[in-house]
Amino acid sequence: MAGSRPNSWPQTVFRALSVFCVLIVVFTGFIQATHVHTEDSKIPSHECTMCSVAHAGILSHVVSPPAPLFVETTLVVVSEPVSKTCEVASSLHIRPPPAV
Repeated sequence: MAGSRPNSWPQTVFRALSVFCVLIVVFTGFIQATHVHTEDSKIPSHECTMCSVAHAGILSHVVSPPAPLFVETTLVVVSEPVSKTCEVASSLHIRPPPAV
């Protein structure tokens, strides 16, 4: 029966990999939500990898705000384009509207 469906092996691998990835996400979410610290976690030298992962998006180190840079620029005025053509526009090249 294994030969009845030619794509059964790739589909099985894809489904198994998908379930594995979902289980990893659920497991790491559960671990990050339920982990606890001891009393020595209040000292500044305490480092928790779970907390650093959870707060990685909000850790910011601003040294100083960027200084604005003002540069003098010149305004360039562009004139209207002048269209001059040497071609003769013939009405023989225009197709008439379709007859209804």
